[in-house]
Amino acid sequence: MPSTELAGSHSAAQTLPDELVSQKQPGREGVTRQFTWPEVKKVVAANRLELLGRVTPKELAYREDMRQIREKYGSVVNYIRNVKLADFIADDLAEHLMILNDYPYALPEDAAHYIVWSKKTLTPGIVPDPAVREIIVTRLDELIGQGKYEWVWFVNPLHLQSIPEVVHGHLIVQRL
Repeated sequence: MPSTELAGSHSAAQTLPDELVSQKQPGREGVTRQFTWPEVKKVVAANRLELLGRVTPKELAYREDMRQIREKYGSVVNYIRNVKLADFIADDLAEHLMILNDYPYALPEDAAHYIVWSKKTLTPGIVPDPAVREIIVTRLDELIGQGKYEWVWFVNPLHLQSIPEVVHGHLIVQRL
């Protein structure tokens, strides 16, 4: 069975169940529960990226960590550029870096949430640019094995980006 990219097979008119949409409400810190893999696929395919989030305790921990990072480094962007991605930024040959997200969304336990950092602009949406797709498939085939995973990709629109100053996309991978 080939590895499967799911984001490109969406229907723009796809509707989501009310129970899934109501998981994240204004004024609520995070989401109420972990998503299932079928739910992750539906949310991304419907391009309803604003519905993704962390469960409340992890969202609160994320916010506290961001507060501490801002206090220590002046801003999250300073931390990302000068600490987290310093080697990547200094590497003239590297255009992309795929690493596990330190603060993953409320995903199934056996799913992985990667961030793909980029020195080039990434197209917002749920279909990766061809060069990024090639990097994703090559890396996942090495890490997991060809045909042993499904994945979805997205670059948040500007209004949903927590760090718009540093180009990145989200890759969510489910082992089969």
